Amino acid sequence: MAIDERNGRYWHDIEQWTVGQLRHALSGLSDDTVLRVEVAQAPSTGHPDPWGNDQFVVTNAAMDDDGDYATGHLVIRVDYSSDWYMLPGEV
Repeated sequence: MAIDERNGRYWHDIEQWTVGQLRHALSGLSDDTVLRVEVAQAPSTGHPDPWGNDQFVVTNAAMDDDGDYATGHLVIRVDYSSDWYMLPGEV
């Protein structure tokens, strides 16, 4: 993670998915498979966009089919896009 202390910010770097990656994750699933979206918390303790115009990108998709509380849903994970964000306490 790159930090720009002089300006009170850091670089949030994620690997965003393409349509092809999402199609691949969806292949073979039945039409009645439930989709669940897990949204990342703000990349800093302060809100990254004071105007509330948060935009997310898809970063992962996986079946929730193991563990004690498995749902059988396809979980799509989204995150804030790669960009500079304010360090905690700077907003």
